[in-house]
Amino acid sequence: MEEETIFKKIFDWAFAVGCNIIQNSKCGDEKGRDYLRRLIFEIRAEETPGRFLDKLSETLGEYKTNINILAPVSLLPEIYQTKTKWSGDSFYYLKSSILSGLLNALSTK
Repeated sequence: MEEETIFKKIFDWAFAVGCNIIQNSKCGDEKGRDYLRRLIFEIRAEETPGRFLDKLSETLGEYKTNINILAPVSLLPEIYQTKTKWSGDSFYYLKSSILSGLLNALSTK
């Protein structure tokens, strides 16, 4: 898959996840926005690919299984099943694609 295409797919996935956390969670829109902010704050500080992906999957797993949230979210397999590991610039493109998608979702009404 072409590099530009994978990052667009990752951005689109992150945007959809953010919208689902806000609009389709059991907790409601306002709490959903708070949970999305919490997700953004938690993953943006991670500077290594392993820790970033671990924190992302851990937090999304909590949002999906926590009885008070029940967000209809899923993980994008391409992020975790790449043939080459995320490193250098490709990791920062991955991170910025995900954060941009989540922030855009937070900006929507």
